[in-house]
Amino acid sequence: MGPNIQGIPFSLGMEATTNVIKNGMSGGMPAFGGQLSAVQIQHVVQYLLTLRKQDKFKVTGDPAKGKDVYESSGCASCHMIDGQGGDSAPDLSNLGALRAGGYLRTTILYPGSDLPQQHLFLETGGKLDYLFVHLVTKNGRALDGTRVIEDSFRIVIEDARGNFHSFDKSDLRELREEPGKSLMPSYKGKLSDAQVNDLVAYLASLKAAQ
Repeated sequence: MGPNIQGIPFSLGMEATTNVIKNGMSGGMPAFGGQLSAVQIQHVVQYLLTLRKQDKFKVTGDPAKGKDVYESSGCASCHMIDGQGGDSAPDLSNLGALRAGGYLRTTILYPGSDLPQQHLFLETGGKLDYLFVHLVTKNGRALDGTRVIEDSFRIVIEDARGNFHSFDKSDLRELREEPGKSLMPSYKGKLSDAQVNDLVAYLASLKAAQ
């Protein structure tokens, strides 16, 4: 009666998954916040984390060397790890617990090609997180950025500098989704295979204390 929940914490993130279990969702899933304690809900989330989608990529790199690659490539100017770094891109502190090695490698080489979704009921067409959009206002202002929030009447995007911009859709001349594009640069051809493998190993090792 419900969707396949394998891999849900990897698509939504653990915080969002916890909120779904606690508060339920419209469309049939009840709230379990009144039946399960906070500790029990976390046990459920931890169990869901064991239901990983198959990822045959084997992490073979050196995490220490990968950290050097991360720092020398300027990743920290946008991303944050344990409170250190930029805040214009997703926090990576717990990335290794949420994403498998194959996914990390694909994102490094082809950012924007495999985006997670926002909603539990993925079969009904949940919106993609971090989707690249191009918009033009009726007065001719053009802007590219990553979608943060969108509903029927409004959209909020984040530009490459980390600035947020909110628009009423009625004020837009054009709003175009561009899946496959990303504000994150591709490192294909910029890093050697060994450097990519080391960077994947470092990112896979990032598992914040729960």
